[in-house]
Amino acid sequence: MSAKTKVLIVLGTATLIALGVTIYIFADNFFKGRFPEQTTVIANTDVSDKTVDEALASMNAAEGLHMTVTKDDIAYTVDISSAVKRLFDTEQVEEAKSDISFFSYLFHTKVSKAVTPKNVEIDIKNLSELIDRALPETKYNTSDAYFDSDWNLIGEVQGDDIDFDKFLDRVKSDIAKGAEMDYQAADFYYHPKVKASDDNMQKVLKKVKKYKSMTVTIDMGCKHKEVLTSENICNQLVMKKGKLKFKKNWDSKYISELASRYNTYGKKRKFTTTKDGQIIVPPGNMGWLINQADSLKRLKKAMKKMKSTKIKMAYLNKGAAFGKENDIGNSYVEVSIKRQHVWVYKKGEVVLETDCVTGVPNKERMTHPGVHHIYAKQKDRWLGTMEVQGYHTHVDYFMPFNGGEGLHDAPWRGSFGGKIYITGGSHGCVNLPPAMAAKIYDLVSVGTPVIVYEDLDYK
Repeated sequence: MSAKTKVLIVLGTATLIALGVTIYIFADNFFKGRFPEQTTVIANTDVSDKTVDEALASMNAAEGLHMTVTKDDIAYTVDISSAVKRLFDTEQVEEAKSDISFFSYLFHTKVSKAVTPKNVEIDIKNLSELIDRALPETKYNTSDAYFDSDWNLIGEVQGDDIDFDKFLDRVKSDIAKGAEMDYQAADFYYHPKVKASDDNMQKVLKKVKKYKSMTVTIDMGCKHKEVLTSENICNQLVMKKGKLKFKKNWDSKYISELASRYNTYGKKRKFTTTKDGQIIVPPGNMGWLINQADSLKRLKKAMKKMKSTKIKMAYLNKGAAFGKENDIGNSYVEVSIKRQHVWVYKKGEVVLETDCVTGVPNKERMTHPGVHHIYAKQKDRWLGTMEVQGYHTHVDYFMPFNGGEGLHDAPWRGSFGGKIYITGGSHGCVNLPPAMAAKIYDLVSVGTPVIVYEDLDYK
């Protein structure tokens, strides 16, 4: 036998002896009822190199019971043993040991097994506090995409705030199962429910952009305009359940507000007379009165276009000039019952004046004071009937301003002015000398204001 062969035999024998010793050591643990010496975790408790009884005691005492939470690539170990009470029995531990293979003992393999406790008690408040103290503070809170007060789309934020209800439910479940507790914090972050890229948000953004570039110009009449700006429009927008809407009844309130600002119909007016200074004239049939229903329809139709547009305000009645302080303007007919006189103004200047005869000052035949307007111009007209009014009179020029009351020629009269009207006045019309009636007819037009005033207290 050669020397080389002898050496090989010696080495082989030594190897077999070493292998046998190793196998004996691990087999000794295996057959003696101890858990492997290497890291052995049963129901999240380290029982390495412990007997079944020792392992059972450690598990029931929750020794070293912990969880691991990894956040931003940093692992945080949280000892939760003070918040948890568990009860296992010997049979469970023996079964867990019997599931560990001989080769796990032999090859030093890490062992981790889940065992469901017979009973579990968890102090949720204590558990929450332990986890909260162990983890770092939140850097960013998660938030949904939204539109700010100027209707700019603000994108969502993915924060690092943990949904603790969801997280604790998972932890409680794993404790109850006796499972390993190793978590990634990111798995439990809140997530935005609304993102800027969502189809709905993009649809809303598209509408908002249209409203931001939109104005509605309202022709109020007499070259006066009101402008509903894009800012005014956007101020009326709201988001409800993900839908872009206008505030309830905003448009009707807007029209109503314009009416309160500009309506003059049925209101008294300050008026500066030719001879008697400033007076208060009672309401008549002239004045601005917005047709709110029709105006609202026009506004709603304009808003549906979602682009700049113009509309006209609808009126039930109109004034001669635009403005709450003066809707009469500077071209009008002034009738003084006291002075029995008529002045015709054009652009602020008197272009004609004449004496007249107004109605008898009683309820049946008086000429009614107020701010009226000429609503027709007629020639060669018969006034009244014998059956109803008790007269049937022909006139060449008739300019009605208040029901049956109007300006007209009275060729049957030989004189005008003075006190004639008190006992010999008209039935409510303003009687004029024929030549003056013809001139006034040419000076006025339909819509010209007629201001009638007096200082007598008619009973």
